[in-house]
Amino acid sequence: MKLRKKYRVFIFQPYPKFGGADRSIIRLINGNKSADFTLISLTKCNYSKYLNKKIKYIELRSSRVLFSFFKLREKIKYIINRNKYDKNIFISNQNFANIISILSVYKIKNLKTILIERNHLIELKFSKNIYDLLKKKIILNLIKFSYKKSNAVVGISKKLSLDLSKFIGKKVKTIYNPATDRSIYFQTKSNHYPKRFNKKKEKIILNVGFFEKQKDQITIIKAFKLVKQKYKNVKLLLIGHGSLYGNLKNYVEINDLKKDVIFFSKINDPKEFYKKADLFILSSIYEGFGNVLVEALQYKCPVITSNCKSGPMEIIKNGKYGYYFNVGDYHELSNKIIKFIKNPKDLKKKTIQFKKIIKKFSLKENSNNYEKLFKQI
Repeated sequence: MKLRKKYRVFIFQPYPKFGGADRSIIRLINGNKSADFTLISLTKCNYSKYLNKKIKYIELRSSRVLFSFFKLREKIKYIINRNKYDKNIFISNQNFANIISILSVYKIKNLKTILIERNHLIELKFSKNIYDLLKKKIILNLIKFSYKKSNAVVGISKKLSLDLSKFIGKKVKTIYNPATDRSIYFQTKSNHYPKRFNKKKEKIILNVGFFEKQKDQITIIKAFKLVKQKYKNVKLLLIGHGSLYGNLKNYVEINDLKKDVIFFSKINDPKEFYKKADLFILSSIYEGFGNVLVEALQYKCPVITSNCKSGPMEIIKNGKYGYYFNVGDYHELSNKIIKFIKNPKDLKKKTIQFKKIIKKFSLKENSNNYEKLFKQI
């Protein structure tokens, strides 16, 4: 009887912070039975306790990816030489880290490499100033150079994979995030849905995500302000944290929306919010995938999303499973919200139909796709 191949898989996640990318990695590690995993980070991993007990964890204790170049290489070489496996695989999944790490582990004997790209390249077209512009042009050139050296490149949506493939001149395989698995969330009292909201009397609108420029929550708040002029019994709940929290809160206070726009920062499991919300909105300027859309739809919460470059439009099939609006157009978004409030049945019907395709965003599908890739490279 032929024994199943045994793989050692190193996953490089430099700054673990329990975002969408981190949850996807935890699901991949915990859900895959064909490999022994070692998670490598630069800083302390905040979610190591959610990893399977058999998973090995290494902290390089370095402040920047660049400074870890030699340390990462030597650590992996040492482990490979000490433990014999049929195949050793290195996975990196953050674009700047991908560049440094692939060059760091390049030509290590008996090591195959996979780079996962989670953000569309359009991300690198947004610049704060001339120095930022030059820096991002250098990163784009390094991506084109370094990604070709990997044994495989994975994109987390078809549009992302297609555009990246054209840019680097190399085939990119699409593997969707396993966004339907909830096992890695943990329960605390702070995760409970507040009792003060009355769903029978109020319409609850929800957004979950980091408060950063990419997520563009200001567009939701501006749209909500217009909706409030017509409908008084509407609440907007924003779950997250980030550098723009102060800006968003100031805008809410200046526009006298404090009673109706409520911020939540310590919600690790938003499940109850998805279940109780009437409507979920994703307003991102760009996304690689959009885990939160699948999470909302999984709990039968109707969704409205921006039509950003990749991810969300694939999830809702260009309007088949939800409404969409042009990126940053808060007037159009307000009209879509009002359309839903007037006639919720149309969007709810789209939400129910999503169950036809939810399987392709499952942990089982994700694990099977990676197991196939491990065999191929």
